[in-house]
Amino acid sequence: MSTPLLIILFVGGSLFTVKIIYALSVIVTLPFSQGAFFVSTSRKRISAVLNAVPMTNNQILIDLGCGDGRVLRMANKQFGITGIGYELNPLAYIKAKILCMFVKNIHLKYANFYKEDISNADVVFCYLFPDVMKTVAAKLKAELKEGAYIVSCNFKIPDFVPETILYPKGTLQNDPIYLYRN
Repeated sequence: MSTPLLIILFVGGSLFTVKIIYALSVIVTLPFSQGAFFVSTSRKRISAVLNAVPMTNNQILIDLGCGDGRVLRMANKQFGITGIGYELNPLAYIKAKILCMFVKNIHLKYANFYKEDISNADVVFCYLFPDVMKTVAAKLKAELKEGAYIVSCNFKIPDFVPETILYPKGTLQNDPIYLYRN
């Protein structure tokens, strides 16, 4: 076999393997995530949130379903916050661990956030499917301290009234970002 053909087969096989691993990681988390899967939040959307929500370096940002940890890294870089991220997708969790490896004050947990205490959060970020938002709302109401900010990308949180709705310019979709105060 020629070298170019071997390279093509190797690259194609590698890409296929990554896709299979990704599909398996989604399947493994289905009972907990109710079908939600890891999708990176765009930097423009995160910047819009960071510009709208005041944070200081002594505050805690919790990301429910942190994916690759992008929100935590950007908030840490801009404000020096302590970030806590929860992720169930093993592939996203591994990626987040690698990307956050040398970032001070970011703590990632391979855990179901429903089973974790989030009462110390000053800001909670989530980009979750509407199917889970009612359960998320109950957790937020039960645990968050008064005055904590809540950010929800694309989907409203039931029984909460948004303080502001952002529509970041320059993003591919004009999907809303809801900002709440507890």
